[in-house]
This record gives sequence, C-alpha cells and structure tokens, in this order.
Amino acid sequence: MRIDRHGVAALAGAAALLAGGGSALADGGSGTSGERCDQLLAKIAAKRGVTPEQLKADLQAKLLARIDAAEKAGKMSSERAAALKQRVTEGNVCRGGKVRAHIAARGMMRAAAEFLGLDVTQLKAQLPGTSLAGLAQAQGKSVEALKAAMLAPAKERLAKAVAAGKISQARADAALAKLQERAGKLAEKAFPAK
Repeated sequence: MRIDRHGVAALAGAAALLAGGGSALADGGSGTSGERCDQLLAKIAAKRGVTPEQLKADLQAKLLARIDAAEKAGKMSSERAAALKQRVTEGNVCRGGKVRAHIAARGMMRAAAEFLGLDVTQLKAQLPGTSLAGLAQAQGKSVEALKAAMLAPAKERLAKAVAAGKISQARADAALAKLQERAGKLAEKAFPAK
C-alpha cells in the first residue's frame, strides 16, 4: 500500500501545481470536467506566459522528477516507478477520472475495513471468495450500514468543500450520487477466490 500512496502523491502534485496557478478547478463553468480542466490550463498558461502544451510539459517533468525522487529514496520499487512514469508520459493532465475512481475505492475499502473491525490487510485476506456485503452479513451487520460507512468520509469531505465555497451544493450532490453507485457496486462485488 505504501507504493500506491506515493504514486497518488505524485499525481496529487499535479493538482497542487494547477491550484498554484491562482484558479480553482471547481470554477462552476459549463462543459465536461475535461473541458473545464483544459480551460483552466489555458488560463494558467496565459498567466505564466506559456502555451498550454508548455505548461503540460512542465507538469509532466515535475511529476517525473517526484517519481524519480521517491524511487531513489526507496519509497517505491523500480517496477512501480516505471509503471507510473509510463502513465505520466502517456497520460493527459486533464484525464483524472480513473485516478479519482481508484482513490475513492481505496477510501471506501478503508472505511469498510474500519466498519468491519479489521485493518485493510485483514480485510484483503478475508475477501477472496466473498464480498464486502457477505463479510458484513457474516458479522450480523446490515449491508446498508456498510454502504453508509463506506460513504461517510466522502460525505464529510464534500460537506467541508461546500461550506468552504470550493464547490456548489449541486456539484457535491452529483458527486455523492456517483459515489453511492460505486459504493453499492463495491459492496456487492464478489472477489475471486485464490
């Protein structure tokens, strides 16, 4: 798990660089999130006096440097570093949906483990051949309570973002609806037996 955390930290670095441009990603504009991201990159590039392509190249270089530093410090394996470097090299700064979904799923798994009174390692050891819902039922806990526990951390973060004016309530509600769907699928997912 330590390796993934550093990979996520590298990707989060790109978000921090974007935020450093003086604008917020959640600008409330119209269009898809990819279009809004492209618009934001264009604004940041203009403020810095570079083209969007130059800005993307700069972000890519900084991410690759962070991955190299993590690898040299022994915080990730060479294999993981190579895989992340490939993703950064092939990736698009504005294509983060899969990354966000993966981060959301990891957070839900941590919350599910806590709800079941396990740590993540114990949870992963018990999942093959069953599902999170199956584990909850085996402990006499309801599947709905499991799903609620899986969503609780995200609900809290969304509420804080709305209160801070970072996103609108409508956007938070839309995000929560997507997360509820993911939590339901994750709770019912049957993990293959080893």
